[in-house]
Amino acid sequence: MIEGRRLSPALASYLVAAILGLSFSYDLMRKPIQVTDSLIEILDVQRSPSLYATFVEVAQRPAYFRPLRLVQIKALFDLAGSHHQLVYRGFHALLLMAALLLFVRALRVRTWVDFSAAVFALTVLTGLHTFRGTVREAFPINHFLEMVVFCLLAVTLAQSRGGWWIDLAAVVTFLVASLTLESGLLVWVVCVAAWVCGLRGVSRRGLVAMTLLVGAYFWTRFSLLSVGAPGLDERDSGFWLSVLEPAELQRRFGANPGWFYAYNVTTSMLSVLFSDPDRGVFHTVRTWLDGGVPARLYLVTVSSALTTGLIAWSVRTRLDVRSGGETGANNQFLILFALMLVSNAALSYAYTKQETISVAGAFYAFAAFAAARQAVAYVRAPGAIGPRMALCVMLAVVAPLWAFRSVGVHYMLQAQAFEEQVEWARLDPERLADRGYPSDARSRALASKLRREALDRRLANPNLLPSWPERWWDE
Repeated sequence: MIEGRRLSPALASYLVAAILGLSFSYDLMRKPIQVTDSLIEILDVQRSPSLYATFVEVAQRPAYFRPLRLVQIKALFDLAGSHHQLVYRGFHALLLMAALLLFVRALRVRTWVDFSAAVFALTVLTGLHTFRGTVREAFPINHFLEMVVFCLLAVTLAQSRGGWWIDLAAVVTFLVASLTLESGLLVWVVCVAAWVCGLRGVSRRGLVAMTLLVGAYFWTRFSLLSVGAPGLDERDSGFWLSVLEPAELQRRFGANPGWFYAYNVTTSMLSVLFSDPDRGVFHTVRTWLDGGVPARLYLVTVSSALTTGLIAWSVRTRLDVRSGGETGANNQFLILFALMLVSNAALSYAYTKQETISVAGAFYAFAAFAAARQAVAYVRAPGAIGPRMALCVMLAVVAPLWAFRSVGVHYMLQAQAFEEQVEWARLDPERLADRGYPSDARSRALASKLRREALDRRLANPNLLPSWPERWWDE
């Protein structure tokens, strides 16, 4: 709120989040709908007669139980009419704005110290590589970003004063999330973890209902429909210093996949904490062995290592998780992050990439907020000058690094917009069957329309830009 002419810290935090969201949304709206992983989904829902038919057909597919994923794509397709670019990219932008605003809402900023920590946390959230996974691609909906929104909404519900409608909202959120992606199960983990931390907005009754739904989910998936889980033959995956194809994964781990799954869980957690390994590959080690670590790896690993060190220092100084006020809130964020890191990594056992651990990335930013707020309070308190100066230097170094990483997302989005335009230029709508896509007259007409809209966009060629952004921000 505004008192007289003074801007409150809470409103200032929302304004910063809104500015960040609008800037990224501008880049998103300029990106064409991508061909890979998007066009075939759009063509599939075009052929589906109804939302119900889409739900029934997708629910019986093997390996993945995601019936609402394609239903959402179908619903937006029917809503779009002839404005597919506007609706799909607009929905992506709305999800992004919702994620940033819900993130700030969960921080419950009250003071200007909180505000400074919140700005730092926002740069961590948007600079982390897991955030790139929520804006880089859309299928044509980025459902991984949806999972971030659902989990942040669950935090907000847990922080509320409660009531039957809060329990109902939590149950509905869990249902939609879990039937969209497997990581939607994390909504239940958030509510349970919040209960453990003392956030009782979702009541015991609500938790019991959600727990019963978790049981119903697994029974339906594995017993009723026999959907199963993804195996080693689903996709390629990183392992140590290289990426292995499905055939190689089956040859090496087919007899005992547990070791590979444990590797994925471990590297997923390390990826959130240190931004490397990425997609299961230890890029810093690999490039060092090849003779030179690129600048971008120094940027991401140093900034992440310093921030993780700051979080570890904050955890080490925690004495009582039941403390009230600011200290208690810090404890809650740190505990929530720890539980979500392990849970999200466990759900990424089959394969790991930036998108699959995006929820843990968002909660890492919560932990960064708690650590930064505690660091500022520690610096301002009386005591030995040496440790306080060291902490000031750390904050002065790490904050600009995260801001620089966040700015790099704009470069990435603009570069990918051009790459997607090139991909559309290479697509021949008359030869969709060569790609395994539906190729009837309606499908060809829709592909031609989307191709024309993509090629009509005026986009900058990143190859004509200076080389330094690629060195620092490219993937």
